[in-house]
Amino acid sequence: MKGEEFHHLRNVLRLKAGDRVSLFDGRGAGYSATLETVGREEAVIRVEREEHPSSESNLRLHLAVGLAKGEKLDLVIQKVTELGVTAVHPLATRRADVKLKPGHGESRLQRWRRVALEACKQSGRTRLPEIHPPMDLDEFLALEMPAPRIVLDPGGGSLADILPGEIPRPFTSLTVAVGPEGGWHSVELDKFLHGGYLTCRLGPRVLRAETASILAAGLLQFLAGDLRPGGPPSHGPHFLTPT
Repeated sequence: MKGEEFHHLRNVLRLKAGDRVSLFDGRGAGYSATLETVGREEAVIRVEREEHPSSESNLRLHLAVGLAKGEKLDLVIQKVTELGVTAVHPLATRRADVKLKPGHGESRLQRWRRVALEACKQSGRTRLPEIHPPMDLDEFLALEMPAPRIVLDPGGGSLADILPGEIPRPFTSLTVAVGPEGGWHSVELDKFLHGGYLTCRLGPRVLRAETASILAAGLLQFLAGDLRPGGPPSHGPHFLTPT
């Protein structure tokens, strides 16, 4: 092991030969391992066996969320990764705090993916969520997204109104779209409706975009049966398997 993972292992966690660690490949597989040696520039790890942890959700949940200033989207990606989302789609919308600028998206994308990786290691996940490059709404709506599909809007019906009628349970896939701080423009909501999205609200209060994103992910995971007792076995710090 070399690079950033090695730096974290040696200089942050200060692990030593003989310590137990857990590895994951980012695609769903986990491994129990032991540190053989820790040198100045690399560590040797002995992989002992493949594990089949229960940390991944059975719900294929895609979250689309309007771009936001500062570290708000970092927070959303961190928390929804912990909650088990499959993919995050940042959207440039009419009322988003941030506008897409040519050449500025790659560094933000790499930071978001690093946030997701750290959240996977913290939460014991073995599958990295897909963090997509920012796109505009028309590009997003042209994608084949998992059904059923929901767009959050304070003027929509309650989640209880569309469950189980329009969204029968159990469901194994779902797409939810959360607007920016300024909310969806009426033209954008019309586009969602024409794209087969159901409008829904998360209670009587107006929520910030980051609050709505995190609440929606947790609530939908609960309704899909994911937030059950138990969890993956812990054998020590969690590291992405070097490639």
